[in-house]
Amino acid sequence: MALRPTGYQFSQGSASRGDWDANWLLVRGQVRTPTGRSWSFHDPCLTTWECVELLDWLTAASRGDILPSEAPAEGEGLLAFTEPNLAFSVAEISAGDLVIRVHLSLESAPSGPDQTWDLYECEVPLKVAGTELLGAAEQWRADISPYPAR
Repeated sequence: MALRPTGYQFSQGSASRGDWDANWLLVRGQVRTPTGRSWSFHDPCLTTWECVELLDWLTAASRGDILPSEAPAEGEGLLAFTEPNLAFSVAEISAGDLVIRVHLSLESAPSGPDQTWDLYECEVPLKVAGTELLGAAEQWRADISPYPAR
């Protein structure tokens, strides 16, 4: 699973400073499930503020500060955002390793003729060491640094 911001959705002149429209970021995602299914998406699904919130969550999860949840619902163990394309939860913590769930909805979920998903139903588990997750958080910090709140 890879997520990278690729730019602001709207140019600087098309929205006023501090406005929501000025702070939407396009995010490119490349997904491969444990079963080998893969897809990608490119959508304005996070704001600059939410990118910082995700950075803080990844850092806290890497330290084991986010408690695992069985079936997370919004507000209960689920980091969710304004646009419900992406969400994150911790499934398991064991001896410094974590299983992180990436929940994908709407434009971020896989599509197909017989495929429909409820919000956050499509989830991709990622087993990572806490140190790897901290490295991912630092990479995310670098990825979002060109896109400050405006």
